[in-house]
Amino acid sequence: MTQQTDSLSAALAAPKPKRSFAPSAGTVLAAIALAAAAGVWLYQQQATEAMKREVGDQLARHAQQANAATAREAAANERLRTLERELAQVTARQAEAQSQQATLATLYDALTRSETQRVLADLEQTLSFASQQLQLAGNVTSALVGLETVQNKLAELDRPELIPVRQAVARDIDRLKTQPYLDVVGISAKLDSLVGTVDKLPLAVDGYHHAAAPSSKADTRNWFERLGSELWGELRQLVRIREMDKPEAMLLTPEQAFFLRENVKLRLLDARTALLLRNEGAFRADLKAVDQYLAGYFDRDARETHNTQRTLAELSQQTLSMQLPSLAESLAAVRSARISTREVQQ
Repeated sequence: MTQQTDSLSAALAAPKPKRSFAPSAGTVLAAIALAAAAGVWLYQQQATEAMKREVGDQLARHAQQANAATAREAAANERLRTLERELAQVTARQAEAQSQQATLATLYDALTRSETQRVLADLEQTLSFASQQLQLAGNVTSALVGLETVQNKLAELDRPELIPVRQAVARDIDRLKTQPYLDVVGISAKLDSLVGTVDKLPLAVDGYHHAAAPSSKADTRNWFERLGSELWGELRQLVRIREMDKPEAMLLTPEQAFFLRENVKLRLLDARTALLLRNEGAFRADLKAVDQYLAGYFDRDARETHNTQRTLAELSQQTLSMQLPSLAESLAAVRSARISTREVQQ
């Protein structure tokens, strides 16, 4: 009972005032520092995580790049090995091609020398023919054509060892071009024209058969005077007396006149042959004989006869004899080149 009384009295007793707790400034500062440290730690943890992720990404990218570079390097090495094999094949083919080229060059040189021999033989024949034309017929034009043909063939052949031949041919061409020009074709054409006009030339006997041409002056006489003059003219034509220094010209029969004209033609043709042979003596002799035929048997008063005699006089002034050069230098050069080529080929 006493205990219950004590408990009750204790419970009814006034409560004791509680003791208040106030944090100190150090505690507050420590808490703030702790919170700040926790924030910094959290921030560092986040930054570290972000850096780790970034570094991981970079490492992954670098790893991919390294793998790609490794793959490219492997491909490049494979390509390099392929190129090396191809280069080895190309080198082998090049060596084979060089060997074939050397063989072909040897064959070509042999064939070229044979071709050179053949061409030189043809050129020698051409030069021999041109030399004959020059010395026998004096045909400078034909000789020049032959020399220019030889020059063109030598240029097409283009062999260094044939340079002396080309030089000799060029010198002969220059010598021929400086020669005085004789128009053989023009003179031959004139002679042919004279041959064609021989049949049209009137003979002396034909000239005596024709009356004198009437005067072209105006006749003012009356009709009776003109009639008397015409009758007197006709009577005078019945009997004519003329002095003839060559009476045989009047006694030519038609058959003799034909052979006379043919003889004149033959002498003109002989003159053309002498022209081609450059025989000046025979050429002048034939022209002189033709002129004598014209003066003795043809009508000297006819215009055709005058024209023919004038042409003969012009042709007689031509100089046919010229000192023409020979083609001995070109021939000697070609023959020497043939001998040299044959010795090299053997």
